[in-house]
Amino acid sequence: MAEVLLDGYDFCGRLRNAIAAEKSLAAFARKHGLKEQSVRDAEAMRSVSKDVCKALGLVKVLRYPPLDGKGSLVSLKIIQEKLNNFVSQCGTQRAAAQRLGIHESHLSNIQNAFRGVTPVLYKLGYGLPVVRYIALGAA
Repeated sequence: MAEVLLDGYDFCGRLRNAIAAEKSLAAFARKHGLKEQSVRDAEAMRSVSKDVCKALGLVKVLRYPPLDGKGSLVSLKIIQEKLNNFVSQCGTQRAAAQRLGIHESHLSNIQNAFRGVTPVLYKLGYGLPVVRYIALGAA
């Protein structure tokens, strides 16, 4: 079963409905032990804290869009698998690093999750990550 990804509009809709159910932003914040300002910031999409997400039963995740626009957003796990396959196809980590245009140690750090995947996304066919929200139990 595919995970249901919610975008910013869906998040705001859920937040506004939850606030309306409590009759005010202040009451919603009090009920969930949140600062009113953090709820206002989330409602305006300036910054969305983990606590506001948790109050809505959601968790914030990053997903990566394919550059060709075809297909669905993928998780970091899929990016890591594609990177490992790319390294295998190149034969050595050094050859893969040269094709990616980064240093071998940098590639090693990316593969071992010590650095982010941004430097290799384009070569693997993916764009910069986008923020989505999923139900708390689905993460």
